[in-house]
Amino acid sequence: NIVKVLHGAQMDVLWLQRDFGVYIVNLFDTFHASNVLDFGKHSLAHLLKHYCGIDADKKYQLADWRLRPLPAEMIKYAREDTHYLLYIYDRMRHELIDR
Repeated sequence: NIVKVLHGAQMDVLWLQRDFGVYIVNLFDTFHASNVLDFGKHSLAHLLKHYCGIDADKKYQLADWRLRPLPAEMIKYAREDTHYLLYIYDRMRHELIDR
């Protein structure tokens, strides 16, 4: 079982199912984990700051990601936005287990 780690995956899951017939199982959503852990803020930017000390640049957060080909700046943003996600997952998972 491969764990899929996403943040705020509700719409991603919907679109993947609707548009591609892809059904995600074994999902860990860091947004929902932040709710369970009673964080005051639930954004990925907050989690990056909390766990990694990173100030995230959210410049392309609301960009049109349907654009193809994606400009190099958007690819860089996506790469940086997800780079620490598995580390955050691991930390949150341990915090949830220790509760």
